Amino acid sequence: MLVLNKTQLEEILDAETAVNAVKEAFSLYSSRRVVQPQRQVLSVKGNWWGIMPSYTDLSLAVKIVNVIPSNKERNIPSVQGVVILMSPDTGETLAILDGLVLTAIRTSSASILSAELAMNTRTIGTLGIIGAGTEARYHLKLGLSYFKVGRVLISARRNHYLLAKEFGAEAVELEKVLREADVIFSTTSSSSPVILGKYLRDDFHISSIGAHTPESREIDDDTIRKIETYMVDSVEAVANETGDYIQPVNSGVLRKEKVIEIGEVINRGLNVKRPSLFKTVGIASEDNLTAYMAYKVALKKGIGINVE
Repeated sequence: MLVLNKTQLEEILDAETAVNAVKEAFSLYSSRRVVQPQRQVLSVKGNWWGIMPSYTDLSLAVKIVNVIPSNKERNIPSVQGVVILMSPDTGETLAILDGLVLTAIRTSSASILSAELAMNTRTIGTLGIIGAGTEARYHLKLGLSYFKVGRVLISARRNHYLLAKEFGAEAVELEKVLREADVIFSTTSSSSPVILGKYLRDDFHISSIGAHTPESREIDDDTIRKIETYMVDSVEAVANETGDYIQPVNSGVLRKEKVIEIGEVINRGLNVKRPSLFKTVGIASEDNLTAYMAYKVALKKGIGINVE
């Protein structure tokens, strides 16, 4: 059994490798070639916890992950977790992987993939980041290594000045990000919208990874009205888990004909009509394929700790 910690995962999962892993995950999911029960969602001491199993012909994976906003006061990341990778043939445990970094890398890679599909290029004039936590940092780190980016604008309630300094970006007010960015990665834990349609330009792509409950919103209705394509990781998952889908569908603001799984876009070679949105709540197949890819690369490079 191989144990892969945060540092080792960062070494193994460069942007190209990770984007390819989630691309395969979405393709398998939408073609029903991965078995993925709906995640078990728990409220533990008022915080969101998810148990996410899935399996393919090559691997079975289970991730236990949580989002604990009060961790910011403890100076530790708000997302914590672990991934267990097993053989579907022998039942052996193949690897145990740090869930925080794996989640951050696969989520960032999903956003990057959505932007590449929507923009049909690996060049971005202005990239906007909303948030300054772990996810924001990985979106920046991987995004800047994958895309050629002209400039980066970052806005958050706090800490964005430090993040901007680290990556040579501009720390700005939210409105400036919304008005000027070609691509926006929204990485907040906010329960009320931070993507406000009244400020957005006519042509844009947004990836929104927040709003994990039916009551929460990261995107307002004005934004929903503007978009031409509403991409999702899983129709089933967003219809059960995020207010960014549930509320506008129930109110009639979002028409279902605008909604398509990103795996369908990949499998059918579709062009994404902009302005566009990618709404992701995270699905188990992403963890499975990313963990399996990390395991295979680690074995090849001799990285990780072997535990009997």
